[in-house]
Amino acid sequence: MVRGLYTAASGMMVQMIRTDTIANNLANVRTSGFKRELSMFRAIPTQNIIRINDKETTGPPPATAFDPRPFIGTMGTGVRFEENFTDFQQGTLETTGNPTDLALQGDGFFVLQTPRGLRYTRDGHFRLGSDRSLVSSEGYPVLGLNGPIVLGEGQLAVTTDGQLTQDGQPIATLRIAGFPDKKSLRKEGHNLFVAGAPEQAAAPAVHQGAVEGANVDMIHSMVSLIEAFRAYEINQRVVTAEDEMTGRAVNDVGRNR
Repeated sequence: MVRGLYTAASGMMVQMIRTDTIANNLANVRTSGFKRELSMFRAIPTQNIIRINDKETTGPPPATAFDPRPFIGTMGTGVRFEENFTDFQQGTLETTGNPTDLALQGDGFFVLQTPRGLRYTRDGHFRLGSDRSLVSSEGYPVLGLNGPIVLGEGQLAVTTDGQLTQDGQPIATLRIAGFPDKKSLRKEGHNLFVAGAPEQAAAPAVHQGAVEGANVDMIHSMVSLIEAFRAYEINQRVVTAEDEMTGRAVNDVGRNR
């Protein structure tokens, strides 16, 4: 009975983690360039059930010379949280009409200069800073191949290969980073990633006057959230039932009549 209690409790814990992950995805459904998180769980290895204090060796497999005790069957022992990982699937492009808004279509990240070093983002909701430099929504300078991008007074145009011009005059080229192994990227908050491996050049298509939407499917996420709630409730009922059975075993079965 205690095994059943632990198994159900492990199910409750992983559903809590799953619920938190889905809720965070839903909270960022309108965040430009947001990449959803997915939770991975792993079943705890099953255990063989055998009869103890039984010297017979005629039980069904896997009774062997190494373990001759009669085999009854197998029993699951629960589930455990493995890891959260980021899904970098492309989000839909949303037109804004703002000339400083940029969206990437394909693999790659904008590069930002922050007080903590270089950070990477898919959020292209940019604006002009006080010194007319192109900055992120948090105020971090957007980097070109030659450093921070500073704009003049002319009309801004951005080509699909990342060339910035004003009134037809080239002023900068976007620095776009790529990471073949995206597992080296770690979320840091404010829609930023920190890299655990050197960046490489990338060449996605750049779209001006648009941003990439979050890759969160609201309907699918809501269905998954309901499933997680129900799975939590089912495991909770199992815990309650196990507790009641244990109470009866202690108070009733062992009572002298």
